[in-house]
Amino acid sequence: MHYSVFLSLVGLGGLARRAAAVPVESCNDITPPIVPGAIIRSVKSRIYRDHSVPAFTPTLLQNITHLNICEVNVTLSHWNEDDTVLVQTWLPLGNWNSRYLAVGGGAWAAGLGQFDLALPASQGYAVSSTNAGLSGNPIDPSDWALKPDGTVNYGLLKNFASRSVHDMAVVGKAVTSSFYKVPAKKAYFNGCSTGGRQGLAAAQQYPSDFDGILAGAPAIYWSEYVIAELWPQAVMKDANYYPSTCELDAFVSAAVESCDGKDGVTDGVITEPFTCEYDPFTLVGQRTECGKESIVISQIAASIVSKIWRGPTDSRGKSLWYGMPKGASLAELAAMKTVNGTTTGAPFFVADTWARNFVKTDPSFDTSQLDIAGFEKLFSQSRDRFGHIMDSSDPNLHPFKKGGGKVIIWHGLSDQLIYPQDSVRYFREVERNFKTKGKDEDLGNFIRLFLAPGVDHCGFGKSAGAVPTDPFGALLAWVEDEKTPHTLDAHTKADALTQFSRKICHYPSVAKYKGRGNTNDSKNYICAIP
Repeated sequence: MHYSVFLSLVGLGGLARRAAAVPVESCNDITPPIVPGAIIRSVKSRIYRDHSVPAFTPTLLQNITHLNICEVNVTLSHWNEDDTVLVQTWLPLGNWNSRYLAVGGGAWAAGLGQFDLALPASQGYAVSSTNAGLSGNPIDPSDWALKPDGTVNYGLLKNFASRSVHDMAVVGKAVTSSFYKVPAKKAYFNGCSTGGRQGLAAAQQYPSDFDGILAGAPAIYWSEYVIAELWPQAVMKDANYYPSTCELDAFVSAAVESCDGKDGVTDGVITEPFTCEYDPFTLVGQRTECGKESIVISQIAASIVSKIWRGPTDSRGKSLWYGMPKGASLAELAAMKTVNGTTTGAPFFVADTWARNFVKTDPSFDTSQLDIAGFEKLFSQSRDRFGHIMDSSDPNLHPFKKGGGKVIIWHGLSDQLIYPQDSVRYFREVERNFKTKGKDEDLGNFIRLFLAPGVDHCGFGKSAGAVPTDPFGALLAWVEDEKTPHTLDAHTKADALTQFSRKICHYPSVAKYKGRGNTNDSKNYICAIP
């Protein structure tokens, strides 16, 4: 749930402004930072020369070598909290570009240390990551979620939600100034998924921390969307039927085939999934090849897919949350497993561990046995108990805008984990907030939303669509050169069946083919309101 290609080696090279080298002795003379509400426990620093960090999929997609850095590790504890938070900062010795960057985490990790730091440091950034005082395990929060008495550890949850991002900004910028003897000219945040949520939390709660924020596929409405990830499991449980991945893929392929060409180009991508009206029941009775066997699509499988696409509802049929966008893979959230001949659901790990450890405070709670009736109750419990802590959905960005901040949100329209409707909803709520307060102004001066057709969660899966190649570079150009981003350059991944480039237009515009020229070339597309 994290993607580091945002900091592309090519995209940022031309924007870098190199500073003179600093004496390495400065690494041994870091002034302890002052963090409001916290006690600094230690400041430890050391020089690394010709340092290497191995690739770590999906966070770091390449080996990083020949790093010359000063590493500063600051540990702190919050008043009246039993926590020990690490903020790790890497400071380039000879090629600092005068910028500070904080990097967000993924899944259950507030940050991933060296795997977050290596690429930005190689590009000249003073860069920080934090563990928020957590275990560092991105898969399972059970080591820290509950106190010994079985109650939620709200202190650490607050760290994970937002507080650690501010700590990181305060510590990282102070350490940077201490080492280079001058403050960074600009401060940025970059993250996707959990990291995207952290970035928006910073804009809302700590508006002066960053000049620019890139928030990819942000988990804005955490308390609701995470439980919504269990909806496919509840639907399958109620139906007592668990479609195979092959069956699910057949519905996705049929939806893409039905709605692909509506934009005038057949490229294996649904440009506007929210208007795709493909009916899954039209596939009933048809055969599909699944490995060495041929199966017939059943009515019950179509019913399950229909409910997943519609989204969670309560006992009266009222919508609780969004449905999965057509074209997105169904296999992750509608996963199943067979053990000793018995097939059950296999809930997605973030939703599963959230429900067990936090909402139910019962690590033994079995989310694979959750039915639709139980889902409604669980959804309400999560929202009511944790929305004020975990959600980064405050539409009041006036202080952030007043301080000159810029934010780019981007989201794949085939995101199978955090649905793009979440980002659209938040963007519209920001619009309404400004209009309600009599600020009838162009929000495009400080916030822009980009929706990428055919791109999955953070763009690190098998996306058929064109993934933004350097959205962070677009953010830098906006902040530093006042070049407002109207489009993001994008290209399909190397393993995509069809190779093409596209321009990702800022919402609500979409890319439309001009009607002439190579359909695989982005220059033959224009942005238009659908």
